[in-house]
Amino acid sequence: MAEKIQLVVGPCEVRFPNLEKTEEYGGSDTGKFSCTFMFAEDSESIPAMKKAIAKANGGKGSNPLSQVAADAEYDSGMYKIKGKSKFKVKVMNTLNEVIGPERVQGAIVQAALSFAPYSQGTGGVTTYLNEIRVLSEGSGGGGSVDFGPVPKGFGVEVSSEDSIPF
Repeated sequence: MAEKIQLVVGPCEVRFPNLEKTEEYGGSDTGKFSCTFMFAEDSESIPAMKKAIAKANGGKGSNPLSQVAADAEYDSGMYKIKGKSKFKVKVMNTLNEVIGPERVQGAIVQAALSFAPYSQGTGGVTTYLNEIRVLSEGSGGGGSVDFGPVPKGFGVEVSSEDSIPF
């Protein structure tokens, strides 16, 4: 089998980052840090990843790169790939300074990935996540819902005496 193929991809958007603690799946800890990366349909990274995946395992078995259905409610036509690591993933800014991993949710990034073959089950290619460079920070959240004002009795009540600074 082929060796690991390394590739820097992006710009792409981060979804579902598990960089501060390892991912849980079905109630069990996977022991791996991970991120899902979303790419525009016309991203230059798509053909490069397809080529690296084919080179890693000759196009056999499971493929880690998939395209979201054109009629999907969210992200239609985009490509996604999930990278994983047994080790903490270094996150950097555009000056290549290390920053906190909490800053990647929804961010536009470049990612250093490695593709390697595996033979368990039907075999295929796995994607290792090596490093992330944040190009543009995201919202940090999973959406933006306007809840309106906090209902009376649930927020921090401020009396006129509390607002006096002395």
